[in-house]
Amino acid sequence: MTSTPDDATVETVKYYLSRADHILVRLSDETDPDTLLAVRIAPDMFDTGFNFAIAIQFAARALCPPAGLDVPEIPDRYTCETLRKFADEIADLIAPIRATDLVRDVSHAAGDAELCQTAADYVTRFALPNMIFHLSLAYAGLRHGGMDIGKADFDGLHRY
Repeated sequence: MTSTPDDATVETVKYYLSRADHILVRLSDETDPDTLLAVRIAPDMFDTGFNFAIAIQFAARALCPPAGLDVPEIPDRYTCETLRKFADEIADLIAPIRATDLVRDVSHAAGDAELCQTAADYVTRFALPNMIFHLSLAYAGLRHGGMDIGKADFDGLHRY
């Protein structure tokens, strides 16, 4: 594997952050968006809102450490409005980052595992998959809570 991610990988991170924002825009049109953010798919899982917060933060976690930038903390309290603001903050932070900026190895924890990965390995095998994982769980929580969204909202490519 190469030591730096490519432009397509960087743009994929940015794209899925925009999809999270799209879903949050749709959520803001719901009657009680914050109730939907409290939905849990299972009792021992994070709620939908925290999964959104993690997915949004993972856009920064994917690109900032290999670029030598700090990652913003997740807001203490998350509502549809604060999550949209957080997504905007992260989008502004990562907008100028290009693949050529991602040159640092990243030492981090993955659960109880302590890892040191090249930038490419970190972004493609850890950060981006985790971002999509948590975005998928947020999407699933909204669906489980009764929101009418579909695959087209998630990936922006499908049309039904």
